Amino acid sequence: MLVEIKWFAVAAILLVALAGGYWPLARRHMARQPGGFPLGQAFAAGVFLALALFMMFPAALHLFAVAFPAIHYPLAALGALMAFLGLLLLEHRHAEEEDAAREATGGTVGEVELSSPEFPIIMTVMIAIPSFLLGAALGVGDSPGSVIMILVAILAHKGTAAFALALNLVRSTLSPGLVYGVFALFVVATPLGIGVGEEIEEHLLGPGVILAKAVILSLASGTFLYLATVHGLRHSAMIRSCATHKGFAAFIFGLALTALARAFLG
Repeated sequence: MLVEIKWFAVAAILLVALAGGYWPLARRHMARQPGGFPLGQAFAAGVFLALALFMMFPAALHLFAVAFPAIHYPLAALGALMAFLGLLLLEHRHAEEEDAAREATGGTVGEVELSSPEFPIIMTVMIAIPSFLLGAALGVGDSPGSVIMILVAILAHKGTAAFALALNLVRSTLSPGLVYGVFALFVVATPLGIGVGEEIEEHLLGPGVILAKAVILSLASGTFLYLATVHGLRHSAMIRSCATHKGFAAFIFGLALTALARAFLG
């Protein structure tokens, strides 16, 4: 019974991830329009904000407390801040390069200002690693109830993360082949984690792994917080896409749905 549930989980996760990334990848021209998929971006911003503040950051706080019970400095906040500032610095640098290129050419070229490939690749890593860890947690689940609860947590954000990641990949200077390749790495991260969790359950316990999870989740919380708020600088989804009543409603819906998932999961 448990094996069948885990195989169902793998299929469901793959389906949700592919469905989430379909529209940006299949509609590249629309994705590169300044107003492309505004409600989807607003919903994703709400989900990411809730993931950062309700799930990842509290989990990082707890794990750091377990790893270093004698240290009272907020290490989780430090990790989140480092990720946030690092991404902000990266985007500021790219914005300066865009301004210099615009001055040199006398205008913009293409549908939107395409971003540097560095950002979507970093975004992929920061989203894929927690996805892998969630998959590993599902893989070591020893009861149908625990597996189903973790699966709900994964499905709650996998499709949204896939949409946001695909959108950022399409809006970068990466070639179409690399866009699909990087996106595929994200898609298989969770199923791969399930397989690894099944095989090396005995190695997923211990202080080293706890510390690694704490660091990854703190960095990921800063990444998701950044994606939800100031990513895009001039065209932040929270400012542009949430400016309309429908956009703001989509943002609140994404946030509330994720917050409810956190309350349900405990």
